[in-house]
Amino acid sequence: MKRKVYVHQYVMFSRTGLNSRSRATEHVGALIRVDVDDVSGYACLHPWVELGDLSLEELLSHLAVGRMSRQIKCAIECADADRSARLKGVSLFSGLDVPLSHATIVGGIEKVELAVEAGFDTVKLKMGRDIAADVSLLKEVNTNFPELMIRIDFNGMVGFSELEILLNEIGEVTRRRLDYIEDPLAIGDNRWSLFRDQYGLKVGIDRGVEDIEGEFDISVVKPAINDLSKIASAAQKSRRSMVVTSYMDHPIGQSYAAYCAGMLNSSHSGIVNPRCGLLTHGLYEPTDFTILLGGSGPKWSGIEGASGIGLGFDDLLEKLDWKKI
Repeated sequence: MKRKVYVHQYVMFSRTGLNSRSRATEHVGALIRVDVDDVSGYACLHPWVELGDLSLEELLSHLAVGRMSRQIKCAIECADADRSARLKGVSLFSGLDVPLSHATIVGGIEKVELAVEAGFDTVKLKMGRDIAADVSLLKEVNTNFPELMIRIDFNGMVGFSELEILLNEIGEVTRRRLDYIEDPLAIGDNRWSLFRDQYGLKVGIDRGVEDIEGEFDISVVKPAINDLSKIASAAQKSRRSMVVTSYMDHPIGQSYAAYCAGMLNSSHSGIVNPRCGLLTHGLYEPTDFTILLGGSGPKWSGIEGASGIGLGFDDLLEKLDWKKI
């Protein structure tokens, strides 16, 4: 099967830094178009260098010579699925039940208020830059929205002593509102079990989740970088829950994550969490692509807004400037 690969580089602008490791608001990536027998399939490469990914330049140079890093392989798998659906003239979302999502929150109580107004019952708070501010926000969220389920993502940026301060300061009532804590410590820290046992909290892992061993409760799965079948098999054996999320990437990548969440939900009944993390386009300034995804609530609406075959966005993709590599 002879592939011809084309690239369109893009920049997306966030309203604030999107994780505790960086305050960058300009995010570069590339859409890729993979042609086989004159039928195109599309995918996204959106690296997070601060989290350990190769740079976009490195990814594109690897792509040009056929070097299959994990992220490139995932992008090719996305393009293949998209192309197969386009060849049949059908949408990847036809008849697919995509799980609901939590709201990904970068900011203060006003962002939580907007999420609740939009109908979210679960929020994921990106934390770790300022523990005192994090404590204040968690208390405020619990006071104002006592029924709201809370997930916290630290990106492995806090130490055990800071975690103890936060968990003790927020108190038992607020701790009970925590669904799970994602990446509270660096992978390999031998105090994970102590942390879980002492506070009775669930822990999620999102980096190196295919290979990491030990006691954790939630596999946070990103189709942009993860081997889904391997993680799903391990989750079934260990009775872990899987939370499928976007890579906070381009709507093409976000749509692929939603498709994968629906497929996993169908093929691995009972292990996909009923609240995934698929709705992240609102973290960015609007573009023609993000506008098509529409909807601000927990239900995936891309099937309606980004109509077309495959992953959708047909007209917009055709208009882009593609360069062969």
